[in-house]
This record gives sequence, structure tokens and C-alpha cells, in this order.
Amino acid sequence: MTIFEQARDLANALLESEQGKRMRETQYIFDGNDEARQQLLDYNNYRDAINTRLQSGELSEDEMKAEGKRLQEMIAELKKNPIINDMVIAEGNFSALVDQVMNIFNATLTGDIPEGGCNGHCSGCSGCH
Repeated sequence: MTIFEQARDLANALLESEQGKRMRETQYIFDGNDEARQQLLDYNNYRDAINTRLQSGELSEDEMKAEGKRLQEMIAELKKNPIINDMVIAEGNFSALVDQVMNIFNATLTGDIPEGGCNGHCSGCSGCH
């Protein structure tokens, strides 16, 4: 087995983990819900428009505060949508798992493996962080 095949196997193992399955499940539910997709699209478009105006210097300090408040309100509304909220949480959990794997990978490459090695569980281990 080549190193590239092993990398694919590791990626597939991550996707088949509890966190990977949950992430894919919540994405599937999100993809099938037009209202949730539109709500997130509206937020992203609004945020992008504000960023464009901010970068071009079009916003006064008062306008920036007002737009920041509006973006916070939109985020609060996104969090109220259980489909979006579940997906964000699942993506965060999956990302944390990938980060743990990358920490183990990097620690192994640099030789910074904690005494006794790494068993993949981080409770009580400070070697990866």
C-alpha cells in the first residue's frame, strides 16, 4: 500500500467516525432544506457585502457599529434554526477530531511524542497541544 493510499484510508476513517457520520448527516439535512439554505446564503451574502464596503472604506464608524450589530442579530437567528445549529456543531466536532489527528501526526513527525506514546485519546495528555 502506498503512502497516498494510506492517506486516503485515514481520510475515509475520519469520515466514518461518529463525528464524520454526524457531520455528513447534518449536511444532508441542511442541503434538503431550502429555508435553512436560503437563511445561511442571505447571511453570507450580507456579510460579504459588508466586508467589501469595509475594505473599500465606504463605512463610517457609526455604520460599522450598526452593521456589526445587524450581523450579530443575523447570527443569533441562524443559531435559532436547529438545522443550521446542528450542522455548525457537527462541523465543529469533526474539525476538532481532524485537529487531534493532525496534532498526533505533527508530534510524530517532530518526535514530540509524550512519554509512553500517544494512544489517540487526549484525556490527561498534554503532548499534542
